[in-house]
This record gives sequence, structure tokens and C-alpha cells, in this order.
Amino acid sequence: MNLILQTLVSALVQGSMLALITIGMSLVYGTLRVLNMAQGVMVMVGGVAAWALVNGTGVSPWIAMIFAVIVTFILGMLSYGVGISRLVGRAGVDFEMTAFISTFAIASIVQSIVQLSFGPRQKDFPTLLPGRIELTAGVSITWHQILTAAIAIVALVALGLFLSRSRYGLAIVAVAQNLDAARLMGIPARRAYVLTMGLAAGLAGLAGVLLAPVYFVSPTMGELPMLQALIVAIFAGLGSTRGTIIAAYIIGFVQAAVSIFWSATYAMPVLYALIVVVLIVRPFGIAGKPQEARL
Repeated sequence: MNLILQTLVSALVQGSMLALITIGMSLVYGTLRVLNMAQGVMVMVGGVAAWALVNGTGVSPWIAMIFAVIVTFILGMLSYGVGISRLVGRAGVDFEMTAFISTFAIASIVQSIVQLSFGPRQKDFPTLLPGRIELTAGVSITWHQILTAAIAIVALVALGLFLSRSRYGLAIVAVAQNLDAARLMGIPARRAYVLTMGLAAGLAGLAGVLLAPVYFVSPTMGELPMLQALIVAIFAGLGSTRGTIIAAYIIGFVQAAVSIFWSATYAMPVLYALIVVVLIVRPFGIAGKPQEARL
């Protein structure tokens, strides 16, 4: 019974974090049709920005978290302006592939700059809420893990409300569903693109701060989250935000169950095998559809 409870708790925490990281990638793909390879490095930038502010000024990690979200939001918009904007609508260019390579290049450049500026060594980051709570005899969870899941869920709900209730959110949805119709309705597609890249990066930066006390802060801390986000995105179906949330919790449960009942060594191989099965049975993922994006 304790192992089952521990699995469910771990699945909730891991699934929430995976959803928070991957939802931005799905949002970008649904809107721009770009597989954003810079999502992982935005996780890293969020952690580094928060650590730099705490280490340099001694402010609360909570303030540093807000600062990290702002920094990554701006960096996400800049990455669109530098690496993608000139490719949109350009004749004779394979936009999806070229933009994919461009985001990968941006990720490599940003990672190198961070490593040169702050060094390659891992750095400690304080937890947002210290301590732990005993759920049952032998099963406990840290307050930071509880807070991580809670903040991730709140951020996902806030994103859903933004997309469904706000003017700019509805513009993003319209562009994702039908670009030509959105343009005919007077919706500025490029503004929607910039905002989407900023939102995706901001969510990744938030995840970076939440992961910093666990993964430590380093130039490579975004590599594993990026790999996991790719697995979730493929499992869900590229561009499906609702599918991403469902897939994130499924992947989180599988990863937790394999780690607890078998061995953490086999968690990633099992996920790879699961992805292969899903792609064979349903090539577009559990919620994806060919040539469509669902927001």
C-alpha cells in the first residue's frame, strides 16, 4: 500500500512538472509549426537567473522565481525575433526544418554563454519551502514537492484561462486553428507568434526554478527536462495542449512506477519502448491529428 501511495504522489509531482515544461513546446508547435529545441535551455536559464539574483543580492527565492519568469519570457520573444521571424513566409525555405535548426542553434549559443559566464559547476539553490510531511509510515513528501505540483497546476490552469478568456489568448488559438482565417479577421499573426514564444519560455523558466533545488543549477540542467518533454510531446501528439497534459501525467506515472517497483535505471528505456509502441499504433500520438493542432 505504501508503494502504491508513493507511486501516486511521485506521478503527481513528476506529471505536473512535465506538463509545465512540455505545454510551452506544444503551444509553439500548434501555433508556429515549429519544434522548439530551445525549450530545455529556457529551463536552465530560469534556474540560472534565479540563482544569480539570490546569490548576488540575497533576495527571497520567491522574488527570484518571478525574476526568472520575466527574464525567460523576454528571452523567448527575442529568440523569435532573432531566429524565426525572418523565416516566416519566406519563399523557397523549408520553414519547419529551418526553424527547428534555428532554435537548436539558439539553445547551443545560450548554453555556451551561460557556461562562459557562470562556469560549468553545479550550484545549490534553496528550496522555496523547506521541510517534509509524513503521509503514512514510510511514505513522506517534501513541502517543496507539494509546492512544485501546486504551482505547476495553477500555472496550467492560468494558461488555460488566458487562452480561452483573454483577447490575446483567443488570438493565439485562432492563429493555431486557421492562420488564413485569422488573418482575414484582422488578427496580427506575428504578434501571436511573439507572445507564444514568450509564454513558452516563461513557463519553462518557472519550471527551471522549481527544479533547481532538485537538479542543482548548471548549464546542462535543461537537457533531461528537454528529453522528457520531447517524449511527452510525441506521446501526446505535437501541437495538442490538452493531450500534453494527459500524456504528462501518464508518463509521470509510468516513470514513477518503474522507478519504485523495478529500478530507476530502467525508467527511460521503458519510456522509449512506450513511445515506439504508441507511434506504431497511433503515429500522431494519443491526441494528435494529421495537419491539425488542438488548443
